[in-house]
Formats: sequence, C-alpha cells, structure tokens
Amino acid sequence: MTKVDRYAVVGNPIGHSRSPEIHRLFAQATHQPISYDRLEGPLDGFEEFALGLRDTGYLGLNVTIPFKLDASKLADSLTGRARLAGAVNTLKFDEDTIYGDNTDGIGFVRDITHRLGFKVASAAILVLGAGGGVRGLIASLLEEKPKWIAVANRTHGRAQELADEFGVEAIRLDEIPAEHFDLIVNGTSSSLNQDAPAIDPETFDDCAIAYDLVYAPEPTPFMRLAERGGAHAVADGLGMLIEQAAESFLFWRGVRPDTAPVYRELRRLLDQTRTSTSK
Repeated sequence: MTKVDRYAVVGNPIGHSRSPEIHRLFAQATHQPISYDRLEGPLDGFEEFALGLRDTGYLGLNVTIPFKLDASKLADSLTGRARLAGAVNTLKFDEDTIYGDNTDGIGFVRDITHRLGFKVASAAILVLGAGGGVRGLIASLLEEKPKWIAVANRTHGRAQELADEFGVEAIRLDEIPAEHFDLIVNGTSSSLNQDAPAIDPETFDDCAIAYDLVYAPEPTPFMRLAERGGAHAVADGLGMLIEQAAESFLFWRGVRPDTAPVYRELRRLLDQTRTSTSK
C-alpha cells in the first residue's frame, strides 16, 4: 500500500481557504501520494500547534494569516527569499530540522508576468498595506528591477518602517493621487471586510493593473474602485494563490505542477459559487 504523506494549511480563520483543492489537483496531476488538510491554529499558540503536527507525522505546512511571522521564528533554516521577507508561508519538516520558505512574492510575480503579461521592469508600483504578506511581495518585485516602489498604509509609521527596511519609498495616503502608478497592489485586509482602501479613485487613472491579494467569487471592493477610477485591468489574488502553492509543492516534493489548468478549475468553482448564491 502506498504511503500517503501529510501536509496542511494553518491559519485563523481558515475555513475560506482553497488550498486543499489546489493541492489535491496538483497531487493528481503529478501523481504524488499526499493528503492536505485545512487546520485552524490557536491565535496564541502557533509554535506548539505546529510542532504537534510535525510530531504526529505531517511533513510540511502552508502558513497564512496571522502566523507568517511566527512561522519565521519557528524555522531553523530559512531560504534567501524568506530571510529577505522576514516572513514564512511554507514550512518543511525534515527529521529534527524545520525549513522555512516564502513563496508569496514569487507566486505574485509569476502570476502578473506569466498569466497577465505585465512587465515589472521599469514599472512604477504602489503597494497598499504593510503586513507580513506585503513583505514577500516587495522582496520579489525588487528582483525584477522596477522603476520605483511606493508603500502606503493607514498607519504611515508602519509603511515607513517597511520602506526603510527594503529601500523603497513610503508615501502618505493623501499624497497618492499626485503620482502615476503602472501597478497598484492591495495588500490590506479591506476586501475581507467588504470595504475598499481609503484612497481616491483617481489614483487608478491609466493604471495598467490593479491587483487585490484577496480572491472572491465577485469582484472585490478594491477591484470595483479601481475600475471606476480608470484602471485598464483588475485582478484578484486567485492566480497568486495558485502560483505560490505550486512553489510550496516544489519545495516539498521536488516537482512543480502546471498551474494553468488548476487556475481554470478554481475559477470555475468560484463562478459556480457565485451562481448558486445568486439564485
């Protein structure tokens, strides 16, 4: 009987996660014998929870909000991109060693460059938010040599700290409309609360892509704001989710699955959800 290796995604909340469906499709396509669970971790006890999973036989974890900084502290060894990001979204358990990686940034870059055809080099980029998810994005975007990156956050001090760390620019929310951006990324939690960031719609005038890291069956409030403001294209974070998952799968299994058919299937499932709830 084939041994099935166990993996999981850990977050809080976690019920909305599509990661189990994604990794099931990856496993089928690559003939990898794995199972993948969706687990809610305790807000004040991630380390003990993660170590308990390792001790019961799990070989790796995806880590999402709000545990990415906790996962970074737990890892014994970090990849270069995880070290740069200061946050971890993928853990691999190998006997007594815990390896940490951050696949968020490379997943985002692959989605906007491969699927959406955006050229990061020489682009002006605005990133909204200053949380753990944004850190991985900035590190990977810098590798693509953009013209400049600006970070804006409701609390300007946090944006300034992030900007100082990565050598990018911090910009106040009320200063944004005076600039032109080719790519605007919503890394705030506003869409999870069915709200849009507090920025003027004219921010999006002639913007090539407005990208929300949140994904949903319907366009998010950020995407609707961007369309009203004149963005040429809008996208949610489903593509990034799938691309970062593929990088995690590679980290664990040594094989990178084809993401295009998985994107089509997940988008179909989301559209199905939208159709069923509208009846």
